Amino acid sequence: MSKAGTELPADQRPPDWHLAAIIDSSDDAIVSKSLEGIIATWNPAAERIFGYTADEVIGMPISIIVPPELGSEEPEILAKISRGEKIEHFETTRVRKDGKRIQVSVTISPIRDTNGKIIGASKIARDITEQKAAQEQIRLERERLRVTLGSIGDAVVVTDTRGFVDFLNPIAESMTGWRSDEAFGKPLETVFCIIDETTRQRLESPAARALNHGTVVELANHTLLVARDGTEVAIDDSAAPIKDSAGRVSGAILVFRDVTGARAINDFRQRLAAIVESSEDAIIGKDLDGRITSWNQGAERIFGYSQAQALGRPITMLIPPERLAEETEILKKLREGKRIEHFETIRIAKNRRRLDVSISVSPIRDSEGQVIGASKIARDITQTKAAAVALARAHEQLRTHTQDLEHQVAERTAELRQNFEELQTFSSGLSHDIKAPLRAVICYAETLVERCSESMTPECRDYARRVLEGCERLNRFVENVLSYTKVRGAGVRPQTVSLEKVVGHVLEDYPHTKEADAKVKVEKPLPSVQADESLLAQALSNLVSNAVKFVRPNTRPEVKIRAERQAGKVRLWVEDNGIGIAPEDQQKVFGLFTRLNGAAEYEGTGIGLAVVDRAARRMGGEVGVVSEKNKGSRFWIELNEAPKS
Repeated sequence: MSKAGTELPADQRPPDWHLAAIIDSSDDAIVSKSLEGIIATWNPAAERIFGYTADEVIGMPISIIVPPELGSEEPEILAKISRGEKIEHFETTRVRKDGKRIQVSVTISPIRDTNGKIIGASKIARDITEQKAAQEQIRLERERLRVTLGSIGDAVVVTDTRGFVDFLNPIAESMTGWRSDEAFGKPLETVFCIIDETTRQRLESPAARALNHGTVVELANHTLLVARDGTEVAIDDSAAPIKDSAGRVSGAILVFRDVTGARAINDFRQRLAAIVESSEDAIIGKDLDGRITSWNQGAERIFGYSQAQALGRPITMLIPPERLAEETEILKKLREGKRIEHFETIRIAKNRRRLDVSISVSPIRDSEGQVIGASKIARDITQTKAAAVALARAHEQLRTHTQDLEHQVAERTAELRQNFEELQTFSSGLSHDIKAPLRAVICYAETLVERCSESMTPECRDYARRVLEGCERLNRFVENVLSYTKVRGAGVRPQTVSLEKVVGHVLEDYPHTKEADAKVKVEKPLPSVQADESLLAQALSNLVSNAVKFVRPNTRPEVKIRAERQAGKVRLWVEDNGIGIAPEDQQKVFGLFTRLNGAAEYEGTGIGLAVVDRAARRMGGEVGVVSEKNKGSRFWIELNEAPKS
């Protein structure tokens, strides 16, 4: 918004606005994370793809969407990003909030700060679950087609829409002299050369005509196939267009056979009969009066009747009385030449056991196209149906168990909340109860040092001084405990807070920098944030106090305070020239009562940074540190940027 309160035209808005709009409207998940793998930003597409809202995941490790078996993947990615490498288009698996696994295509790039230093990573993830499933389905279909075409007894050639060879089955390879891999991509006329037996003239490929006209094309009589080595074989059969579900021609299939003798035809028929006989499904033929005309071994196994017992008997012997109307309707549709596909029903075996079956029925036609009967394929799905019932029962049990578990969790959560509140009350009360006698001890110790020091021996004066110093340390500890308790229990009132105002008050009202004669530099302007002003002041005060305290002896503290914006966030930095923190200790420093090795000679309680961490989280932000041993530290608090007025 402009200062006048009117919205700027799109071409005058800042680049960050366009970038944010692109990220928010992207169909791909766009996520940023720190070099420690902590999620920093999360766009709407990420919410849709992974199921988590931004509030649920920002500040969480990116590993929450990584399957356990791919746990090593993320450290390897972060290592590459830290070296400045970009990781392009790799496919992997991720886990949604609901536990569902999805396939994603991921590109990851390093994020650099204004100085070019890598501070995190930007990840673009695209859900390719459906694409992968479709590719797998296509692969399976192509494999099934290859196996099917490879197993039939006729020669088969498949072309693309241009008439170029896409596949030859083994019979076609044998008859043409071309291997499928050699023929792939070549014009069909090169591989499938046919001539008229009488005129010796080259004939047009029937596949080309099938592609051009979109219809089945029969080969002409007296056709010879000239193989690659010049051998000639008499063939016949047809070519047909391959059409997709929308009726578009996507290629052609050419089927032909050697008709040098009738044996090829007989072999084919025998092979077809063998397929029917060896099928695990029941394949049954019947006439239009409903009498059984064929009965394969699958039918014997499923229904228990031998072929001799079934042939000539009515098909109704397999149908329960209450379902006889089904057969009447089936015969009516068959007389109309209709196909009945995949309906589930009940049938009766010889031993009177009822079976769940899946059935498809097709009309059988004579040479003139008249419907003379039907072919029925029945599959026993009794076990499948039983499994489905068992699965539904298991789902119901799981649902009930889940509800019970949720109830138990709710009760336990309430109990823990009550325990926490009691502990918090106890902690606060204990701290306050300690302060009153402690103030009295401090007062008497100060009086003893000031009024009686001349009458005391040097040893007694030293004892009195130590008592006073110990009491002051204990008093600071109690104050820190009270601060932590206040931060944990205080109500948070997020509002627009000026960082310049808060930083100014901290530097003016808190004595840390003045007592340490610190050199403080504030890089202005500082933006406004969404925060609780008192919590933010407490957190910033603790960071500044640490910055001036943890310096090497005889070193003047130097503190720099600055801020940077990124994707709707503001990161406030407090940088020092202190003793630094080793990498392995950087995740520990925000823990309660944490005192690191090497810091024993510096006075402290181990509570200050825990207060910073808790305050930031209460305000919906997070904290972090970038540091090296003996090279100073850079602490940061990240909060939401205040909305522009």
